[in-house]
Amino acid sequence: MAKNPVEKRVATLRDLWLEHTQDPRMRVLVWRIPANADRMLQAFFEIQQHPGDWTTPDLFLRFDAAFDTSFGYSRALRQSLAENYIDSKDSLREQGVSTDWSVAQTPQHDSAAGVMATLASFARYHQAQLEHLRYVAAVLAPHPVTSQEAWEAWLDAALRSPALAADGAGVRLVLVDTVTDQRWQALAQRHGDRVRVVEAPIDMFDIARETVAQAGGAGPTVAYRQLLTDVITLVEKGSAAQTSARAEKAMEIVQREQWPDQQVVLQMAVAGAYLKEKNYADAIKRYRDARECATQAEQSKHPMGADLIMQTWFGEAGVWLVAKEPERAAQAYRSAAEQAQRVPNPMFEIEGFRMAAYCYAQNGQQQPAREHGALALRAAKAVSPAERPLTTMALALHDLLRVQDPARTAKLERSATDYQAAISTAHLQAEQQAAKLGAQPQASDLEKIESAMHIRFESSFQRQRQEREQLIAGGDEYFRKVVALARELLNPLWNGLPEVKHPLDKDVPQWSEPPQFTKLPDSSGVIDGPVAANPNAHVAEPQGAATTA
Repeated sequence: MAKNPVEKRVATLRDLWLEHTQDPRMRVLVWRIPANADRMLQAFFEIQQHPGDWTTPDLFLRFDAAFDTSFGYSRALRQSLAENYIDSKDSLREQGVSTDWSVAQTPQHDSAAGVMATLASFARYHQAQLEHLRYVAAVLAPHPVTSQEAWEAWLDAALRSPALAADGAGVRLVLVDTVTDQRWQALAQRHGDRVRVVEAPIDMFDIARETVAQAGGAGPTVAYRQLLTDVITLVEKGSAAQTSARAEKAMEIVQREQWPDQQVVLQMAVAGAYLKEKNYADAIKRYRDARECATQAEQSKHPMGADLIMQTWFGEAGVWLVAKEPERAAQAYRSAAEQAQRVPNPMFEIEGFRMAAYCYAQNGQQQPAREHGALALRAAKAVSPAERPLTTMALALHDLLRVQDPARTAKLERSATDYQAAISTAHLQAEQQAAKLGAQPQASDLEKIESAMHIRFESSFQRQRQEREQLIAGGDEYFRKVVALARELLNPLWNGLPEVKHPLDKDVPQWSEPPQFTKLPDSSGVIDGPVAANPNAHVAEPQGAATTA
């Protein structure tokens, strides 16, 4: 049976892996993939856990623990390996594999060398149990990464470790970067043939086109599906003219079949292609053509008609914003928010009013900015408290502070930036101290370093909170009312953006010092009162655009 496009890509990845891991000198394989192909690569790793034509004679282990410090990351990897091994013991026993390997049998060092020694022990044990096993392949994908420099230094140390340098090393490391973000190129250049960069031909647009083509069948639905896939691909890879030409062919089908919702999809796709080329006039025209089609869809009782109208308003507003026409963008965002009310879609209602406020502020129109910010917060207040943090309410609040007192709000932001710099400095100091302990640090020495680092974290956190509270206390009444509203509706600890959480994720009762708050006025009046009507009877065309009805 012929393989489908996904199966073909899995087979290609398998063949590339086998080809490049034949080199006994290679220790790290970097998959370089298109930016849209991460899920395809993750599927390849996952499918290696199941026997079949697609598998390799290697055991893939994925580690996604966060990278904070070298020693903290090393500890997390060793713990993760031990926990995953315990969880998989039943499965291993079913395969006839003995399960008496223990992480305690390996050197207990929280360092890159210690992790490599643990993985090497794990590999040797299972190579003895499973005749076909070549390597244990550790897929390293930490998230988040506190310091890219420290993370790369950890990898350098891993490559220098005795366990990975040994001729018969049974461990291989796997990293991933993209064609547009070649972050591991320098690592490959530093280590020569020990690091291999392999480009993986797994572009998801190509896979989608092949999948549609292979689906077979006949009729307008099949033909349209192929053309739509081509249009979406051309938006990413082609020109606006090419996208438009292909969309016209698809449009012939959807007009004949009376599919107004798909007319919207095509018009918006072409609008996006024009926007990429900074052809704002034609992008606006396409979004308005799309809105006419969306209105027809709504009139024909299509269940997505109202949503599609809303999407065309957001699309048009985005073009006006990029075209540096903030007032027109604000008017379109207001229309998007009002359409979201009709859907109803509270999330997009909040975002539409928030962006209208933002655009008015960009244009120096403070009163309309306040009014539309109030509308965003009024909409957010109607959302359940559990869902408010999932909206852009916090951005709307912070934008209102910026409108009222830009200098003070900038200081709130700078306080968070200074805090992050202090945290980075504390991390760096801890890294430098740990590096002096060598590849086999004693746990007690690392505990002292980590404890001192945490004390610096706490001190910086408390200093940041005090600075922000003093800034809030010095604001005028409206400024303090906005903060009071934020603490009432969103988070009782809210003190501006960027949000700064406790560095050790402790709840308030566990803080080294209880939070000190300034006295705030009642929040009434911030979201109450009249708001001007929408001035958007019709948003004018950009210069050079054809007027639409």
